[in-house]
Amino acid sequence: MPDYATVTADYTRLMTKHFTKGRGASKIRFVTRHHNAGISTTDQTWQTWQRREASAHYQIEVSGRVGQLVYDADTAWANGDVAANASAIAIEHSNCGGAEQDWPIADATIVAGAKWAAALCVFYELGRPEYGKNIRDHKNFYGTGCPWHLAADHEGRPGKYHARWMQVAQDHYDSMTRGTPTVSTPNLLQEIWDQLRGPNGKGWPQLGGRTIVDSLAEVHAKLDTLIKGMGK
Repeated sequence: MPDYATVTADYTRLMTKHFTKGRGASKIRFVTRHHNAGISTTDQTWQTWQRREASAHYQIEVSGRVGQLVYDADTAWANGDVAANASAIAIEHSNCGGAEQDWPIADATIVAGAKWAAALCVFYELGRPEYGKNIRDHKNFYGTGCPWHLAADHEGRPGKYHARWMQVAQDHYDSMTRGTPTVSTPNLLQEIWDQLRGPNGKGWPQLGGRTIVDSLAEVHAKLDTLIKGMGK
Protein backbone atom coordinates (compact mmCIF):
# COMPACT_ATOMS: atom_id res chain seq x y z
CA MET A 1 0.00 0.00 0.00
CA PRO A 2 1.09 3.61 -0.51
CA ASP A 3 3.23 5.63 1.88
CA TYR A 4 0.62 8.05 3.16
CA ALA A 5 3.24 10.10 5.04
CA THR A 6 5.20 11.05 1.94
CA VAL A 7 2.36 10.92 -0.61
CA THR A 8 4.11 8.38 -2.80
CA ALA A 9 1.76 6.31 -4.97
CA ASP A 10 2.03 2.54 -5.44
CA TYR A 11 2.46 2.94 -9.19
CA THR A 12 3.15 5.82 -11.56
CA ARG A 13 2.33 6.10 -15.25
CA LEU A 14 2.31 9.73 -16.26
CA MET A 15 0.14 11.19 -18.97
CA THR A 16 2.03 12.61 -21.95
CA LYS A 17 -0.81 14.95 -22.94
CA HIS A 18 -4.24 16.22 -21.86
CA PHE A 19 -3.01 18.04 -18.77
CA THR A 20 -1.37 21.44 -18.17
CA LYS A 21 2.14 21.91 -16.83
CA GLY A 22 2.16 23.86 -13.58
CA ARG A 23 -0.78 25.56 -11.88
CA GLY A 24 -0.35 29.14 -12.99
CA ALA A 25 -0.92 31.49 -10.07
CA SER A 26 -3.13 29.00 -8.23
CA LYS A 27 -2.26 26.72 -5.35
CA ILE A 28 -3.77 23.43 -4.19
CA ARG A 29 -6.85 24.15 -2.09
CA PHE A 30 -8.99 21.00 -2.26
CA VAL A 31 -9.41 17.41 -3.43
CA THR A 32 -12.11 16.49 -5.93
CA ARG A 33 -13.72 13.05 -5.96
CA HIS A 34 -14.53 11.22 -9.18
CA HIS A 35 -15.65 7.75 -10.22
CA ASN A 36 -14.60 6.13 -13.47
CA ALA A 37 -18.08 4.99 -14.57
CA GLY A 38 -16.30 1.73 -15.28
CA ILE A 39 -13.86 -0.78 -13.87
CA SER A 40 -10.42 0.61 -14.56
CA THR A 41 -6.78 0.13 -13.58
CA THR A 42 -4.23 2.91 -13.76
CA ASP A 43 -2.94 1.60 -17.09
CA GLN A 44 -6.43 1.36 -18.55
CA THR A 45 -7.27 4.88 -17.40
CA TRP A 46 -4.02 6.13 -18.92
CA GLN A 47 -4.94 4.55 -22.25
CA THR A 48 -8.42 6.11 -22.16
CA TRP A 49 -7.16 9.59 -21.39
CA GLN A 50 -4.38 9.46 -23.93
CA ARG A 51 -7.22 9.26 -26.47
CA ARG A 52 -9.65 11.63 -24.74
CA GLU A 53 -9.08 15.17 -23.44
CA ALA A 54 -9.35 14.39 -19.74
CA SER A 55 -7.11 13.40 -16.83
CA ALA A 56 -6.86 13.19 -13.06
CA HIS A 57 -3.91 13.09 -10.70
CA TYR A 58 -4.65 9.70 -9.11
CA GLN A 59 -6.49 6.48 -9.90
CA ILE A 60 -7.71 4.27 -7.07
CA GLU A 61 -8.09 0.73 -8.39
CA VAL A 62 -10.57 -1.92 -7.25
CA SER A 63 -7.90 -3.48 -5.02
CA GLY A 64 -7.12 -0.13 -3.39
CA ARG A 65 -3.85 0.32 -5.28
CA VAL A 66 -3.05 3.99 -5.86
CA GLY A 67 -1.73 5.03 -9.27
CA GLN A 68 -0.46 8.46 -10.25
CA LEU A 69 -1.16 9.83 -13.73
CA VAL A 70 -0.41 13.55 -13.36
CA TYR A 71 2.09 15.16 -10.97
CA ASP A 72 0.53 17.14 -8.14
CA ALA A 73 2.39 20.24 -9.30
CA ASP A 74 0.61 20.07 -12.67
CA THR A 75 -3.04 20.69 -13.55
CA ALA A 76 -5.24 17.73 -14.46
CA TRP A 77 -8.19 18.24 -16.78
CA ALA A 78 -10.68 16.71 -14.38
CA ASN A 79 -13.40 19.09 -13.23
CA GLY A 80 -14.73 20.74 -16.38
CA ASP A 81 -13.81 24.10 -14.87
CA VAL A 82 -10.48 25.86 -15.48
CA ALA A 83 -10.28 27.56 -12.07
CA ALA A 84 -11.30 24.40 -10.20
CA ASN A 85 -8.78 22.33 -12.13
CA ALA A 86 -5.96 24.70 -11.15
CA SER A 87 -6.86 24.50 -7.45
CA ALA A 88 -7.60 20.79 -7.13
CA ILE A 89 -6.02 17.40 -6.85
CA ALA A 90 -8.38 14.98 -8.60
CA ILE A 91 -8.85 11.40 -7.41
CA GLU A 92 -10.61 8.83 -9.61
CA HIS A 93 -12.21 5.80 -7.95
CA SER A 94 -12.73 2.65 -9.99
CA ASN A 95 -16.12 1.00 -9.90
CA CYS A 96 -16.35 -2.74 -9.27
CA GLY A 97 -19.45 -3.20 -11.42
CA GLY A 98 -21.19 -1.60 -14.36
CA ALA A 99 -24.33 0.39 -15.12
CA GLU A 100 -26.57 -2.64 -14.61
CA GLN A 101 -25.38 -2.73 -10.98
CA ASP A 102 -25.65 1.06 -10.62
CA TRP A 103 -21.88 1.65 -10.57
CA PRO A 104 -20.88 0.07 -7.23
CA ILE A 105 -17.49 0.82 -5.62
CA ALA A 106 -15.61 -1.73 -3.51
CA ASP A 107 -14.91 -0.84 0.10
CA ALA A 108 -11.16 -1.29 -0.50
CA THR A 109 -11.38 1.46 -3.12
CA ILE A 110 -13.40 3.74 -0.84
CA VAL A 111 -10.98 3.28 2.05
CA ALA A 112 -7.86 3.79 -0.08
CA GLY A 113 -9.30 6.87 -1.77
CA ALA A 114 -10.35 8.41 1.52
CA LYS A 115 -6.99 7.72 3.17
CA TRP A 116 -5.18 9.11 0.16
CA ALA A 117 -7.23 12.30 0.31
CA ALA A 118 -6.48 12.59 4.04
CA ALA A 119 -2.77 12.19 3.34
CA LEU A 120 -2.97 14.94 0.74
CA CYS A 121 -4.76 17.18 3.24
CA VAL A 122 -1.93 16.60 5.70
CA PHE A 123 0.86 16.97 3.17
CA TYR A 124 -0.49 20.21 1.66
CA GLU A 125 -1.73 21.54 5.01
CA LEU A 126 -5.34 21.81 3.83
CA GLY A 127 -6.79 20.99 7.23
CA ARG A 128 -9.06 18.18 8.40
CA PRO A 129 -11.14 16.75 5.53
CA GLU A 130 -14.43 18.65 5.33
CA TYR A 131 -16.92 18.32 2.53
CA GLY A 132 -17.61 21.60 0.75
CA LYS A 133 -14.30 23.03 1.93
CA ASN A 134 -11.25 20.93 1.09
CA ILE A 135 -13.23 17.95 -0.26
CA ARG A 136 -15.39 18.59 -3.33
CA ASP A 137 -17.23 16.50 -5.92
CA HIS A 138 -16.89 16.66 -9.69
CA LYS A 139 -20.57 17.59 -9.95
CA ASN A 140 -19.90 20.75 -7.89
CA PHE A 141 -18.20 22.25 -10.95
CA TYR A 142 -19.81 20.60 -13.96
CA GLY A 143 -23.14 19.22 -15.13
CA THR A 144 -22.49 15.57 -14.31
CA GLY A 145 -23.58 12.88 -11.87
CA CYS A 146 -19.93 12.07 -11.04
CA PRO A 147 -18.84 10.78 -8.54
CA TRP A 148 -22.25 9.08 -8.40
CA HIS A 149 -22.71 7.21 -5.10
CA LEU A 150 -19.58 8.85 -3.64
CA ALA A 151 -21.23 12.24 -4.00
CA ALA A 152 -22.53 14.13 -0.99
CA ASP A 153 -25.78 14.65 -2.90
CA HIS A 154 -26.85 11.87 -5.25
CA GLU A 155 -30.21 12.47 -6.90
CA GLY A 156 -31.53 14.48 -3.95
CA ARG A 157 -30.15 12.34 -1.13
CA PRO A 158 -26.69 11.55 0.28
CA GLY A 159 -24.68 9.13 -1.82
CA LYS A 160 -24.51 5.72 -0.16
CA TYR A 161 -20.69 5.80 0.00
CA HIS A 162 -20.30 9.44 1.03
CA ALA A 163 -20.52 9.00 4.81
CA ARG A 164 -18.17 6.00 4.82
CA TRP A 165 -15.62 7.84 2.67
CA MET A 166 -15.70 10.99 4.80
CA GLN A 167 -15.47 9.06 8.09
CA VAL A 168 -12.41 7.14 6.91
CA ALA A 169 -10.80 10.35 5.62
CA GLN A 170 -11.34 12.20 8.88
CA ASP A 171 -10.28 9.30 11.08
CA HIS A 172 -7.12 8.80 9.04
CA TYR A 173 -6.31 12.50 9.12
CA ASP A 174 -6.72 12.46 12.90
CA SER A 175 -4.47 9.42 13.26
CA MET A 176 -1.78 11.07 11.12
CA THR A 177 -1.82 14.40 12.94
CA ARG A 178 -2.49 13.39 16.55
CA GLY A 179 0.38 14.62 18.72
CA THR A 180 2.62 15.76 15.87
CA PRO A 181 4.60 19.00 16.20
CA THR A 182 3.22 20.18 12.81
CA VAL A 183 0.58 18.67 10.55
CA SER A 184 3.06 18.09 7.76
CA THR A 185 5.66 16.17 9.82
CA PRO A 186 6.27 12.77 8.17
CA ASN A 187 5.58 9.67 10.25
CA LEU A 188 9.26 8.74 10.40
CA LEU A 189 10.14 12.05 12.01
CA GLN A 190 7.23 11.65 14.40
CA GLU A 191 8.54 8.25 15.49
CA ILE A 192 11.99 9.75 16.12
CA TRP A 193 10.40 12.61 18.03
CA ASP A 194 8.44 10.19 20.23
CA GLN A 195 11.55 8.12 20.93
CA LEU A 196 13.44 11.21 22.05
CA ARG A 197 10.65 12.32 24.39
CA GLY A 198 9.77 8.89 25.76
CA PRO A 199 6.28 7.47 26.47
CA ASN A 200 3.69 10.27 26.54
CA GLY A 201 6.52 12.78 26.36
CA LYS A 202 7.45 12.11 30.00
CA GLY A 203 10.89 10.61 29.50
CA TRP A 204 12.02 7.01 29.78
CA PRO A 205 11.76 5.06 33.09
CA GLN A 206 15.05 3.35 32.21
CA LEU A 207 16.67 6.79 32.21
CA GLY A 208 15.18 7.90 35.51
CA GLY A 209 12.37 9.78 33.84
CA ARG A 210 14.69 11.74 31.60
CA THR A 211 14.34 12.06 27.85
CA ILE A 212 17.00 10.75 25.49
CA VAL A 213 17.96 14.35 24.73
CA ASP A 214 18.51 15.09 28.44
CA SER A 215 20.56 11.93 28.86
CA LEU A 216 22.71 12.68 25.83
CA ALA A 217 23.30 16.20 27.09
CA GLU A 218 24.43 14.78 30.43
CA VAL A 219 26.77 12.31 28.75
CA HIS A 220 28.15 15.09 26.56
CA ALA A 221 28.81 17.26 29.62
CA LYS A 222 30.63 14.42 31.40
CA LEU A 223 32.74 13.68 28.31
CA ASP A 224 33.56 17.35 27.94
CA THR A 225 34.71 17.51 31.56
CA LEU A 226 36.75 14.33 31.13
CA ILE A 227 38.44 15.60 27.96
CA LYS A 228 39.28 18.92 29.57
CA GLY A 229 40.72 17.06 32.58
CA MET A 230 42.93 14.94 30.33
CA GLY A 231 44.36 18.05 28.75
CA LYS A 232 45.76 19.40 31.99
